[in-house]
Amino acid sequence: MVDINYTLLIQLGNFIVLLIALHIILFRPMLRIMEEREQGISSALGDARSAQERMQKLMEEYDTVLAEARQKATATYNEIYQTGLDEQRDMIAAERANAAELLDKGREDIVAAADTARKDLKKEAERISQDISSTLLGRAV
Repeated sequence: MVDINYTLLIQLGNFIVLLIALHIILFRPMLRIMEEREQGISSALGDARSAQERMQKLMEEYDTVLAEARQKATATYNEIYQTGLDEQRDMIAAERANAAELLDKGREDIVAAADTARKDLKKEAERISQDISSTLLGRAV
């Protein structure tokens, strides 16, 4: 059985002194370290959140700039493509006109050559007919 006597009071006093000593030596520094750690973690989390927010804003800006650049590139490409098509049409039209001129000139040359050949053939036919008539008649016609 447990006797209650003055040793219990001494042990209770020792326990209270130990608690006070532990509080001063161990608990307070440990609580202070834990608070500092908690503040450090909170600060790091806050920094991480702000960095994440900044990163999100930068990504949004990047996406916006990239979309604008793509839009400008597409517009420039379309403009250059349309300019190329216009120049191609102009070149084709010019070459068709040139080909038509050459064809007309060639036709005119053919007509002129045919006329010249007809005239030459007519003169030659007249000369040959006179030669045949002179030979058949035996006199100059």
